[in-house]
Amino acid sequence: MISEELKKARDFEEQAEKSISESDRPVYHLTARTGWLNDPNGFSFFGGKYHLFYQYYPYKSVWGPMHWGHAVSSDLVKWDYLPAALAPDREYDGSGCFSGSSVTMSNGKQLIMYTGCSDDPSDERGRWKQQQCIAIGDGNDYEKYEENPVITEDDLPDGADPHEFRDPYIWKSGASRYRAVVANANEKNGGTTQMCLYKSDDGLHWRRESVLFEDSLKTGIMWECPNFFRIGSHFILMACPMDMEAEEAEGSVRFPKGNNECYMTGLFDEYTGEFMPQTSGDFNPLYYPVDCGLDFYAAQVLAAPENRYIMIAWMQDPENSKDHDPDIKLYGQLTFPRELFIKQGKLCQKPVRELTQYRGTETHYNNVRLDGETVLDGVSGRVADIELRLRPEAITTDTDARKLSYDRFAIRFAADKDTYTEFAYDPHASTVTIDRTRSVPGKIVAGERRTKVRNREGSLDLRILLDRSSAEIFINDGEQVITTTLQTPPEIQGISFLCSGKAIMNISKYELNVE
Repeated sequence: MISEELKKARDFEEQAEKSISESDRPVYHLTARTGWLNDPNGFSFFGGKYHLFYQYYPYKSVWGPMHWGHAVSSDLVKWDYLPAALAPDREYDGSGCFSGSSVTMSNGKQLIMYTGCSDDPSDERGRWKQQQCIAIGDGNDYEKYEENPVITEDDLPDGADPHEFRDPYIWKSGASRYRAVVANANEKNGGTTQMCLYKSDDGLHWRRESVLFEDSLKTGIMWECPNFFRIGSHFILMACPMDMEAEEAEGSVRFPKGNNECYMTGLFDEYTGEFMPQTSGDFNPLYYPVDCGLDFYAAQVLAAPENRYIMIAWMQDPENSKDHDPDIKLYGQLTFPRELFIKQGKLCQKPVRELTQYRGTETHYNNVRLDGETVLDGVSGRVADIELRLRPEAITTDTDARKLSYDRFAIRFAADKDTYTEFAYDPHASTVTIDRTRSVPGKIVAGERRTKVRNREGSLDLRILLDRSSAEIFINDGEQVITTTLQTPPEIQGISFLCSGKAIMNISKYELNVE
């Protein structure tokens, strides 16, 4: 029996989606069924399909009391909407059903663990109390557990703040044991972030096992949306530090000021429940950006069949998300799913392989000589899968250094004479820059970031996914990724290449037949 609140949301989304045309949505990136979308939740494989839930306010395209939207896919490319899964309808989650995750139970049911938010009149700052709750279902309908919440402030370490305690990431540990890591702010020692580890024998009754990790460096005001998983011999902790100070290194921006997503690799002690991150002389612990672009947050990682690890994230920055017309019917989208792998100890990413099945007409150019601005017939549009390989036309050697035949390369997409988003590469400094300050006609838009890439003597490999209002740029076989939303009007569809000096480019642009 579903609640009145959930029934209301389901009835509303079914009617509201009828007024949203397919042209209002991206072609192959998931949006909300209607209204507002932010964090991906409950990314899982259940009943032979991929399930993806998302933070959702169906009634308007602005943040509101959080529901869980729901979609399923057989191939991670084409998604079908299911009715909303959760609504804030209990005392313990009446202020919102916040982020969480999902796992298949030993009895074959699907278990959702999420953060329930409730009013707390005793808090002087007016914050919600946060506690962890579960719901169990069959892939379509979910019943909230009668003994919710299952993890409360009574299960927190000393000094922990129950108002900053959220986003459980759950997994099976062995045949029948469950574990979950939950982000928390600890007020001891001036305030730190800690990741609390919990365990359960049945998925219903939970007890605290350890503090998995504590950020002694006090990076940002809190870390949220944790993921903890293992690829090969590497344990990986991924989370979102909020309100960081900018961190620059070697002429590039490792982390801009604001909200970011980082990861660390390290060791995990099964007996103490402690994660020990890799360290170095420069960084302690040694954490890296997950994405080097402008719009990437709240990633969630799925341990998928065939030993694949697949990640999806909110394609937005929490601060930038406040700057849009509140009267539009739809706001927010998720990144295209990415497969994760380790190369030379670093986390790398590539679009899931299933996308190539949807490739259509190919436009290919080989050994294009770049010198100045170049436009290629057939290489334009806002929906495309592009593979590009760049190299200098020549490398000469003098007494001091090797000299490249070009100084700068750039791609402009969603471009006309005055409007564009630009990706640029400086082969001498080995840096790339994403710049969308000229992306809106007649307006200067905030948004530029520069980051270091591996020095390959002027050679560069790119995979670029364009989809109406976004670009995801995978650099050198996914060693780094840059994600940005595009604010340019859809009729502006040009793509051009600029080169200071002389370089050679191979390019294949594929149409995508997903609609």
